[in-house]
Amino acid sequence: MSLTESIHDKITTPIVKIPDSAQKTGIYDLTKEELGSPIELREGVSLRYLTPPDRKRWLLDRLLFGSDLTFLYGYFRQIMIGRKDAINGKFFDPRWIELSGGILDLLEGCEGKFQIEDIQNVISPKGPVVFAGNHMSVLETFVFSYFLVPHRRVTFVVKESLIKGYFGPIMRSRDPIAVGRDNPREDLVKVLEEGTNLLKKGVSIVVFPQSTRTRTFNTAEFNSIAVKLAARAGVPVVPFAIKTDFWQNGKVWKDLGSLYRDRKIHMKFGPLINPKEDPRKAQETLLNYVVSNLKNWNVEVISEKN
Repeated sequence: MSLTESIHDKITTPIVKIPDSAQKTGIYDLTKEELGSPIELREGVSLRYLTPPDRKRWLLDRLLFGSDLTFLYGYFRQIMIGRKDAINGKFFDPRWIELSGGILDLLEGCEGKFQIEDIQNVISPKGPVVFAGNHMSVLETFVFSYFLVPHRRVTFVVKESLIKGYFGPIMRSRDPIAVGRDNPREDLVKVLEEGTNLLKKGVSIVVFPQSTRTRTFNTAEFNSIAVKLAARAGVPVVPFAIKTDFWQNGKVWKDLGSLYRDRKIHMKFGPLINPKEDPRKAQETLLNYVVSNLKNWNVEVISEKN
């Protein structure tokens, strides 16, 4: 059953009301539970999530002296349960939110420190959008769902190997757009055709316009596929920038690397970009948003001018 048809995908979590006091400060810090819930916006109030300073480290992680064993145990436990649910036809949006929140909690339990900013830009668009930004690790693929899905139907553009391997049942249940990455022209056509169809059905799409996940950012590898898709479908782009090298890419299995606990996790979402009138300018605005935030977080940016 598709993302646009299932009655089991309805979110029943109570709507979060932003208190009056937030209008005085102009910012409201969400709790973890609020982050994964529908939120009613207040004009002039920006939303963020910061890992609480008193967030306790998992006991098992302390007992194992900060090795990756606690993380690996929790990660595979989450994936095994989610995979079983997907095989049994029970992996709907509420379950996706639960799995994503479980991964976020696991990362925090292993000393991960999140700073997720301007979440109001995720919530405010009335219709479907294309989310677009840089891609650093598998972390964002898991965690994004926790605070995107409570507000809109969402899927991802993913590599074909993810729908065929161990993660396959989970990924296929989300109706992703799978690309091979061997033929960029074929990938572009597929993303434009399938993506436009999904967007017209009200499903938003997360696009990572890079050839691969990297800790550094090369502007030459950041293509315009997200802007082209949004322009063709007549929807806006919500830009994002992320720094997620806390969970490094693996050397043997890229989806499973080590944790680097001294690295803070940054995610930030920008205001809408309208690509219809001038796609080239929209691409420039998107790229500038990513680059400016990465530089603020001391991420190495490689450009043709360097």
